[in-house]
Amino acid sequence: MKYTVLAWFLASFAWTATACDLLGVKGQISNDGQSITSRQPIALKEQAKQYGGYEAAANFIEQNRQAVMSSEKFSPSVKNQVSNDLTANVAQLKCWAKACSINSTDPLCIL
Repeated sequence: MKYTVLAWFLASFAWTATACDLLGVKGQISNDGQSITSRQPIALKEQAKQYGGYEAAANFIEQNRQAVMSSEKFSPSVKNQVSNDLTANVAQLKCWAKACSINSTDPLCIL
């Protein structure tokens, strides 16, 4: 019985860990909006903590993506990179929201 529970726990954790990425990308845009000056990994769990959950973080980041896309200030290449990065971040945050709704005891789900 003890091994069955351990195997189940490891299998459920492995599914969550492999199904959703742990990191997203955070970028810095130049003052004139014409280039991206840096890109670095960002822990998605920290974003979830900051914004009150994985789903809330996904919604906030999507609003930021839409704001950049609708702004005249940013060059097409900046808009393209921001859209790609933030779309991926949103997808991964939503992945975690779903995974945590299935297995809220996963250590990565405890904010």
